[in-house]
Amino acid sequence: MLAKLAFGNMRKLMHDYAVYFLTLVLGVAVFYAFNTVSVQADFLQGDVAELLKRLGDLLRGITVFLAFIMGFLMVYANNFLMRRRKKELGLYQVLGMRAGQVNAILTLETLMVALASFAVGLLVGALFSQVLLFVTASMFSAKIDRFSFFFSLDALALTAICFAVTFVVMMVFNTFTLSRVRLIDLMSSGRQNEKQRVRNLPASIVLALAGAALIAYAYWRLTTQGFPTSVSGAGSSSTTDFGITTALMIVGTYVFFYGFAGALTMLATHLKRHYWSGLHMFTMREIASRINTASISMGTIALILFFAMTSVTAGMSLCNALNASLAESIPYSASAVVYSSDNGGADALLEEALQTSGVDLKALGTSAQIHIATLNSADGTALENTFAAMAALTGESIPSGFENAHAFETIGISDYNSIRALQGLEPVSLSDGHYLYLCNMDQIEGLVNKALAAGYSIKAGSATLTPERSTLIDDVSCVLVNSALGATPGIYVVPDSVAEELDELGAAGQTETVLDIRYSVSDEQGDEEVAKLQQALYDVSKANGLQNGVQVMTANGLRNEGVTTTGLISYLAIYIGFVLVVACAAILAIQQLSAASDSALRYRTLSELGSSEKLIFSSLRSQICFAFLLPLIVGMAHSLCALVQVEKLVALFGYSNLWRSMLLGIGIFALVYGGYLVITYRMAHGVVKSAIRTNRHAL
Repeated sequence: MLAKLAFGNMRKLMHDYAVYFLTLVLGVAVFYAFNTVSVQADFLQGDVAELLKRLGDLLRGITVFLAFIMGFLMVYANNFLMRRRKKELGLYQVLGMRAGQVNAILTLETLMVALASFAVGLLVGALFSQVLLFVTASMFSAKIDRFSFFFSLDALALTAICFAVTFVVMMVFNTFTLSRVRLIDLMSSGRQNEKQRVRNLPASIVLALAGAALIAYAYWRLTTQGFPTSVSGAGSSSTTDFGITTALMIVGTYVFFYGFAGALTMLATHLKRHYWSGLHMFTMREIASRINTASISMGTIALILFFAMTSVTAGMSLCNALNASLAESIPYSASAVVYSSDNGGADALLEEALQTSGVDLKALGTSAQIHIATLNSADGTALENTFAAMAALTGESIPSGFENAHAFETIGISDYNSIRALQGLEPVSLSDGHYLYLCNMDQIEGLVNKALAAGYSIKAGSATLTPERSTLIDDVSCVLVNSALGATPGIYVVPDSVAEELDELGAAGQTETVLDIRYSVSDEQGDEEVAKLQQALYDVSKANGLQNGVQVMTANGLRNEGVTTTGLISYLAIYIGFVLVVACAAILAIQQLSAASDSALRYRTLSELGSSEKLIFSSLRSQICFAFLLPLIVGMAHSLCALVQVEKLVALFGYSNLWRSMLLGIGIFALVYGGYLVITYRMAHGVVKSAIRTNRHAL
């Protein structure tokens, strides 16, 4: 009998609260599908397979973290379902059931819900994981070696454990809730009004304003101090300062939501012409009641939405910046770099390595060997305030994010022209006593050009140099060596005599001897030869006991490394963001559906008093939209403030597509979040419509 009741109740709940079950199904499907990454590695070629296995370990930890968040939200949503069913549970006891039997019904229902949602979610996840394999291959630019339907027992076990814990907690919560409620409270729950946590309206306004002030102060601190970085100075905060800023933002958010309901009511009552027209008074009171009831959860949802939007947008923006930078940072098939305080020793080491390895540079393609030195001023201090000096000269401000950046490397004009020749560019001329400035970062181009036009001078060894031209050089010749990030804030091209003097002085204790190569053979053959050279460089350096650093970077290696990095960031950002947004939208949907059910008698009363269905449904729509949009607006405000600072960090890579990524992220969120809003309204519309029509038929 109890099982039959539980099964009937589950069928009813499946109809009335489809959003709840849909979210559980999505949760199971997403958790399972993304945790099949390790299995997907078996179908992919190359180094990506090994990376995906490591990514699988990382995703397991993230899944546990996300499961805790989703579990908390689902338990909270279950609280609203229990509130909705208090009268039903009380009726069971009136009819003679013992409390233990009612608990048994709830336990059976929870178990059935768990099994049903898990089974459907697992089926959807198994299908989705097959599609995800091709998405993964595209993100990591890998080829699928073979394909067959796969199923991961490890992903199944992890998903089962996460959701089993969630449902056990829900069963315990239901039992605890029922044991503490008196029968008279259960039977009269439908006629009980929500208790206002803050009854004094002026106090509510003070709380709302205090919360807003704390948030504004946190914004100001983040804007002026920035994120903690390894570089101290302007635009950088300490970890302690950043922790205080974060705490202020979190506390301010909760305080704002706690007092917002009363503040909104007081504000609305002062707009008398609007407040007393139509059903505006009823709508405002209902909105205030809903916010008051769920103020803590709304604050939590706003913070989670902030984290989701920021992580997804920042992650995608960083990927775009890295991809754009990578496209221009590997102009050579390969680069070999030897770091030393003695160019002669580095040249000899490179020559010995070429002979030892048997690599024929002429057969391999075209090449250029250059020297890069660190520029010191006459008193031996590095030019650490390049842009500050330029700003002082021109009266311009330093672009945000470049307060601590500086240009300190030099290259002789002959070496620079050899690089231009290697890239198929025309040579440039340079007069004695002058320099050329290389820079490919758009953010500081304006400041540098104005400084060059104003005659910004530098000291290089014993010479004082002035600009050869009033504009910088920003073509591909700015990149002197392959790197993962080809952003160049500034490199000085100096006369050969000055470059030789800097080499003899040892600059700041380090110079770079660089060998850039462009293959005339296939990339595979070229990389094989360069690998021989790399090993020879390591062996010769070790054999001679030289304290040299050796680095060899091929275009293919850097490209694969870049794709791997961006793919990894995108993978994690999409996974985290999607799960968090779905969870937040689901909890709001459950809250609003429960509130609509609790208010059914009020809507019926309005209908009996002569209110049209158009006004009633307009009021319902306003309430649901407000409940969904308020935490979203607060979360977006937090995210915008953080993303402005993120853009400053991304700009240091030389390329920033933050706002384009933000629009894409907003589009994804709008699809998921807006979809839940529409579904919630349609279901709440059905609940209210049923209450109104049933009443009319009864009459």
